[in-house]
Amino acid sequence: MIRATLAQVAYFILQKNYLTNPKTADTLQLIRDLGGLPGPIPTTPFLSAQARLTQFEPDRLLSALYREHSLIRVNLMRNAPYIVPAASYALLHSATWRQRNQALNSEFRLWQIDNDEIERLVEMIREIVVDEPAALTTIIKKLPLAQVRELTQTSRGGRVTTTTNVELALRWLTGRGVLCSGWSTLPQPHEWRTDTVNYAPLNHWYPDLDLATAPAEADAQKALARTYLAAYGPATEADISFWTGFGKSETARAIGALAAETTLTLVEGFPGMLLLLKDQAEALNATLPPAEPHINILPADDPYTIAYRASRARYVNDQAWQRQVFSSSGAAKPAILVNGQIAGVWAWQPDADPTGITWDLLTDIDPMLLSLIEAEIARVSGFINYYC
Repeated sequence: MIRATLAQVAYFILQKNYLTNPKTADTLQLIRDLGGLPGPIPTTPFLSAQARLTQFEPDRLLSALYREHSLIRVNLMRNAPYIVPAASYALLHSATWRQRNQALNSEFRLWQIDNDEIERLVEMIREIVVDEPAALTTIIKKLPLAQVRELTQTSRGGRVTTTTNVELALRWLTGRGVLCSGWSTLPQPHEWRTDTVNYAPLNHWYPDLDLATAPAEADAQKALARTYLAAYGPATEADISFWTGFGKSETARAIGALAAETTLTLVEGFPGMLLLLKDQAEALNATLPPAEPHINILPADDPYTIAYRASRARYVNDQAWQRQVFSSSGAAKPAILVNGQIAGVWAWQPDADPTGITWDLLTDIDPMLLSLIEAEIARVSGFINYYC
């Protein structure tokens, strides 16, 4: 067992997340080390990357995704979209298939569509995209008119949501790794929208990918838990479960399989014991918090802010403040970090502020820090204005 202060742990994790200097220049290595970049919001991957990479331009990320195909964007942990190295996809697909399968079947029940209808559509869609990628609108036009159904739901609050059975079938095909989505030509950052993508067989853009070579589920889940601890440890078992999407028994199995590689960590001021990879213990012990305050401006659902949704007190102590940062589902707002702690939130509102960003602090801070925060806000605003 080792002991550490909360400030020591926070800076140690910031360093592992490339949120201190020096940063990295290797996009692929960054995404591999973080376990993936969350990709549900068009600007999030770009802003997360620019916070960590030297001289980052969105074309670097888009090129790796849609020209070089060294990265792939797919639903993985908690059935949420992630950008991950293509070489890691088979392992991650195996580790997360159970939760993705459950989520897809739940979605079918929600829309009151049976598996037979999905399977019929699946076979027809596979014939349509066998030769070349096709967009959703193209696929719908090539299907028999009688096979396409628009589906509508109205929430208790009166909000109307629509989809089609074709979109559900495409989610099933991409979730299983039969198809993948992407662009035939490199999009601009502001064009990165899921409704404009093309669908193709996985081997069309990733000919070297073979999901049949993936390790068994237990081995894949062990590897994913190790990836999490390498990037975000020390952490709690609940943190691992929330980030990976594993159930309690799956998490316990993965942690048990890693017992020889982990050690317990006692963090001053934080209840309970945390898990850390043994080969990182010496680096944690040697970590010293910075002499000068360290500021980070991170986007919604940044890897750092969603890594500890189960133990949010390590970011911000006050529960009322936690509710201002995290939704009930665990989604995180854009955050202002001071030495790894969440000190405020921000929003992109170009009509409300000359910089395009409005921001609020959750607590009183040293007035000397305000100029540092303003400088970082201006830098991020400039990036968004120019690229996004």
